[in-house]
Formats: sequence, C-alpha cells, structure tokens
Amino acid sequence: MSKPQVFIVDDDPVALLILKKVLAKCDVFPAPLSFVNGKQMLEHLQKSFSVTGRYVIFLDINMPVMNGWEFLEAASAFANRDTITVYLVTSSTDETDHNKAQSYPLVAKFLSKPITLDMLNDLQ
Repeated sequence: MSKPQVFIVDDDPVALLILKKVLAKCDVFPAPLSFVNGKQMLEHLQKSFSVTGRYVIFLDINMPVMNGWEFLEAASAFANRDTITVYLVTSSTDETDHNKAQSYPLVAKFLSKPITLDMLNDLQ
C-alpha cells in the first residue's frame, strides 16, 4: 500500500517545526506539507483530492482565517475516513473540545502538544 500524503495545519511556527522534526523521524508519516490555517489546507485538498488517495492531516484547532472545526465541517462534505485521517493536535485541555472531536468521523485521535515520537508510533 502506498504511503499517505501527510499535512500539518498549524499557525504556531514553533509547534510546526517540532512536529515536522518528529515526523521526519517516523517512517510512517514522511515529508509533510504544512499550512498555517484550515482554509489553505482545504483549498489544497479541493485541488488535489482523489477518492483513491490517502491523506493524513495533523490539524490544530485554534487558528486564524479557518479554524480546525471549520475545516472539519468543510472537508466532511466530500471526504470520509477511507481517504482522510485527521489527528487533532492541540494545546487545549478543554473537555468540550475532546467531546466535539468525537463527533467528527474524520478525526482518528485527539493529540496534546507537543507531539512525541512515542505518540506517533502509537498511531501505527
């Protein structure tokens, strides 16, 4: 099976850098592209989406322009868990966010920042 296209969507440059470095050490999630908000990610997906493709998205919740929840709403209109797997990556400790994440079929797991190699290995 081919490796998925991997994306990071986060407006925090430090969090983005850390996650890129950790992903580089994990063979399962190679060479991620990054975006600073959900709108950029959504536009990229709408241009390149294929029903036979596999996409893994590490998605922050709180971002300007289009936040993670708004991205999930929009992406859910044309994608499903067979094509897109979303890992919510956030510093939020709000139980409401955890519960809300469970209402989106695209969300596979809620991950707390900072992401570690052990956390990524647990996703496999």
